[in-house]
Amino acid sequence: MPSFVFIAGHPAIDFLNTELIRDGEPADLLATPDDLRRWLAEARLGRSAGTDHATLRNAKELRAATRRLIAHPRRKDLELLNAALAHGRGSYRIEMKNGALRTRFHPDAADPLFLIASEIAAFLASEERALVKRCEGTNCVLLFYDTTKSHTRRWCSMAGCGNREKVARHYRRSRIDR
Repeated sequence: MPSFVFIAGHPAIDFLNTELIRDGEPADLLATPDDLRRWLAEARLGRSAGTDHATLRNAKELRAATRRLIAHPRRKDLELLNAALAHGRGSYRIEMKNGALRTRFHPDAADPLFLIASEIAAFLASEERALVKRCEGTNCVLLFYDTTKSHTRRWCSMAGCGNREKVARHYRRSRIDR
């Protein structure tokens, strides 16, 4: 059972991180419909009973389109995202969070593609795509949304790649000093 990574700062980017490098090899953490169902639950996007192999294939196509949309939006990829959004049924509600009012869509049905697509659309429409960065760790392909004040975050996580890179840099320096 794959272990998902939730370090990106937004569910849309965490969804992209279901493709990563494990033991030096590319790995797709969404190998089965059950994996997709579990990812949705762990990402706290909802539970979905209607996940089959076709839905999994469509989710992977949506994941690939999202990568391209972040880099350079194309009409073809927007159409794929909009097709997934068309599966949504529900209602908007106004909510108060930290004293501020905001609207939020509450889906009636838990269509997995819609749940993911709505997070992707919200991200693309409201966040700065240029702040999506790739981890600078050796052999790491994970992405994150850099919300630091100076926008200088370099690692997917300080505990993982950040520490490994700092230790490697220290080791290289200590060997040069000898």
